[in-house]
Amino acid sequence: MSNDRSTTPLSVEDVRKNYLLQGEVPSGVLRSEIEDSWQRSIEAGLSCKASLELENLSSDGVADLKDKNRSLIEAAHPEVKQLVEHFSREGGLAILADADAMILGVKGEKRFLDSATRHALEAGANWNEQVRGTNAVGTAVVERAPVMIKGHEHFLDRVGNLSCSSAPITSAQGEVIGVLDLTSPTDNRELPPNLSLVQQAVRSIENRMFSGQFQQQIVLSVHARPEYLRSSWQGMLAMELDGHIQAANEQLCQLLGRKREQLLGKNLEELFGVRPEVLLTDLHRKGRGQLHTRGGDFVCELLHFPNSFPMGISRSQHKQVRAKADPAPLHAPDLNELAGQDPRLQKGVRMGSRALAHELPVLIQGETGTGKEVMAKSLHLDSRRSSGPFVAVNCAAIPEGLIESELFGYREGAFTGSRKGGMTGRLEQAHGGTLFLDEIGDMPLAMQARLLRVLQERSIAPLGGGEEIALDIAVICASHRDLKALVADGQFREDLYYRLNGVCLRIPAFRDRTDKRDFIHQFLQQLTPDGRQIELSETLMQSLLAYQWPGNIRQLETTLRVAIAFMEPDEVSIDSRHISDDFLEELNGSGILKTSLGGVKPAPANGALKDSELQIVQLVVEQCEGNISAAASQLGISRATLYRKLKQLTS
Repeated sequence: MSNDRSTTPLSVEDVRKNYLLQGEVPSGVLRSEIEDSWQRSIEAGLSCKASLELENLSSDGVADLKDKNRSLIEAAHPEVKQLVEHFSREGGLAILADADAMILGVKGEKRFLDSATRHALEAGANWNEQVRGTNAVGTAVVERAPVMIKGHEHFLDRVGNLSCSSAPITSAQGEVIGVLDLTSPTDNRELPPNLSLVQQAVRSIENRMFSGQFQQQIVLSVHARPEYLRSSWQGMLAMELDGHIQAANEQLCQLLGRKREQLLGKNLEELFGVRPEVLLTDLHRKGRGQLHTRGGDFVCELLHFPNSFPMGISRSQHKQVRAKADPAPLHAPDLNELAGQDPRLQKGVRMGSRALAHELPVLIQGETGTGKEVMAKSLHLDSRRSSGPFVAVNCAAIPEGLIESELFGYREGAFTGSRKGGMTGRLEQAHGGTLFLDEIGDMPLAMQARLLRVLQERSIAPLGGGEEIALDIAVICASHRDLKALVADGQFREDLYYRLNGVCLRIPAFRDRTDKRDFIHQFLQQLTPDGRQIELSETLMQSLLAYQWPGNIRQLETTLRVAIAFMEPDEVSIDSRHISDDFLEELNGSGILKTSLGGVKPAPANGALKDSELQIVQLVVEQCEGNISAAASQLGISRATLYRKLKQLTS
């Protein structure tokens, strides 16, 4: 009986053989999440013998994909870097993907991969479960939960030599926005799948994105144990100054034993038995506050206090609590500093400043990342309203069903679910100061009509009735979209366009600025935390000046911050060693190979830029006497890129 096949445990390999022979997956052998995923893979019509050689996105497609997920990539960078530093020598790969399981980036050592797998693990590759079958990245998206897949638990035979641990990255609203994965060879006993490590990294990413998303709210770190405050295990809560809770991270939901929808919209006092002004006073005086629930007590610390005039609180309360909390004042560069030496921008800021001085609205146009909100803050601080509130509203970020109550506020009892005492709208919050409407081109048409009436009559009527409230505000709007084209297409009201376009200030894309060198130098000094006078190598500076900067100043800031972080304490010069490999690839992919060795710069003959680059590569390698590391550093490229260029020379 002991040899009876019915009593012999089946292995993953047995399941695979059974599937190939009979087209069925035996029940109860695989882990439940793997079995479910296999069934979905079969129902999708996939074959476990399928090839990996699917077409990846084009370079333009990858650029668009990364731009769409720029905030996720930036937030995940420290964790990806740390995983690579710990595990790349053992063959570990850190993979970041978006919510559709499209790979955004892969870092680590790829030598153990064959060419097909290497191609399938590049930015722009699709690892959706419907395309690749059971795999950690795609299955984590479907399951909305961490997943570990070892060897032949993968549906495709071609990745049976890999073991992967993935965890979904979720937004403050609980939506999956990406996946972090740690992949290694199955036979590497020094690097077993480590799901808990990936989950910890994901928590840090989510916390970083949470803090960045709620810049206009108070953000608290919460935990039952003080030692876990400000750690990856912290609960995070975003609220208005009146205690109205706007968001909570998943960790806080777990700590409180409540679903997110049970927290959002509630008041701090209702949930924790403490009035917001009392809590903020304790946080200011003692550094920590106490929160009480039926399930236990919690401690909290203040992570962020907004600069703008908060929602849902009277002006006397605002002044009282703000004085107790003593938040940092609004900061923005001086207008002259912001304009730099670019003549168009200098003219634009002069006109914008004069427009506000004469109570004219200002419309700021420019690509994403050019610094439209920074410009708006600087104009506000340069105006007579600088001591008043600066209230920023991102019209593209507020759900259409909520934008009316957010802008105009409401009276108590205005609708089912409205909070006790009502809510002060953003327009009223800006009274005496400046209202900044970002991405105004995304405002719904119905709301455009109400906004036009407010701008004409300078008064508002909150939802739920009551007397109208007089408004004294300056208005600055911004959009990366062509508002004239939207007007022509009927997507934006023509009368509102001319009401908002008192003066149009166009911020040029960074690639088009005439003062890029000076700007980069000054920006670098601003970002240096310890006051060192840091310089860029001329080779790297030339590459940065020639680069197209699709992410504009926001991308430049990230690039410089990463470079500064990679510097040693005694270093004062940044070169290619301090630049991330993926950005070096972008620089060199744009045909920006330069060298300052002996001033030699071979000119392209008949437009043969690629031949010119290869000439430079050959020259620098010869001058470095074959030292690949030195040559790569001098050229401002990674060693992998240099090896690829050398291969082109011999092919």
